[in-house]
Amino acid sequence: MSWEHLVFRKRESLRDCIPQAWKLNQDVLTSLTESGDTRLISLNPVKKSGILNNFEVEITEKHSAAQLVREMARGELKAVEVVTAFCKRAAIAQQLLSCLTEMFFQEAIEHAQRLDEYYAANGKPIGPLHGLPISLKDTFKVIGHDATAGFVAGLKLGPAKENSSLVDLLISAGAVLYVKTNVPQTMMTADSENNIFGRTLNPHNTEWTAGGSSGGEGALVAFRGSPLGVGTDIAGSIRIPSMCCGTYGFKPTNNRVPYGKQSEGVFLSLPGPYPSAGPLANSLEDIQLFMDAVVNGRPAKIRQHGVRLTLEVPENTF
Repeated sequence: MSWEHLVFRKRESLRDCIPQAWKLNQDVLTSLTESGDTRLISLNPVKKSGILNNFEVEITEKHSAAQLVREMARGELKAVEVVTAFCKRAAIAQQLLSCLTEMFFQEAIEHAQRLDEYYAANGKPIGPLHGLPISLKDTFKVIGHDATAGFVAGLKLGPAKENSSLVDLLISAGAVLYVKTNVPQTMMTADSENNIFGRTLNPHNTEWTAGGSSGGEGALVAFRGSPLGVGTDIAGSIRIPSMCCGTYGFKPTNNRVPYGKQSEGVFLSLPGPYPSAGPLANSLEDIQLFMDAVVNGRPAKIRQHGVRLTLEVPENTF
């Protein structure tokens, strides 16, 4: 099978992940194109689309991640309401920005429903991130979904059979995972483009870069398609997208946040800097929320694979 066919099949499957009711109609797309304005956020495509109701728009625009967690912990919001709202907004972001690599909306909504059932039965949240939708950089493995790291050859590996270390910690804390986000091929450039998913655009101005290598996260969080995202950073891969897209981003000390069991499309490690996993969000309080949840989740007890001192590029990469 040619690499072009592999890519075509993946892109088709990604489009099919968006429910028909969440797809932008041609009138909205035409109005955005004909305006000639590249400042996407200022054009307010979410409200124009009518895909989110007013309550869902308020959830995604007026609440920080920390506020959402507090309100769900008090029973003022249901997890399924919050997750559905962000799933819809992420679907819109993907159609306009090409920022996503994996979408598992139905799984996320069903997970949120189980969390609501737990809350109803126990009168308390399941953990410090109860019901919070969290997006992940593509390199994090989630069982049943691809983790290509932008390499066409990664499509031949099939869906992940295990979760990355951080994924297990976040789920145990009550987070709901629903999308993964775009990266540059090799993850070594500051613009998130590859031969599978194309180039991620900046929601503030589509003529600008969204940065890299966690550019899909930066774009999605800035568009408020995610209240809290997770990227990785060795030389600016969280900090550059945060700067480009106007979000907060934090590169912790390496291994402060579990990094193990990620996709190894390219695995670079030298005696010098080691990569870190860390959060992107729209407020400093949300960065603190993530770090508190991770550190209090006792990450040292989570099994991680060691970091190898090699640079590997898979065969038939391009």
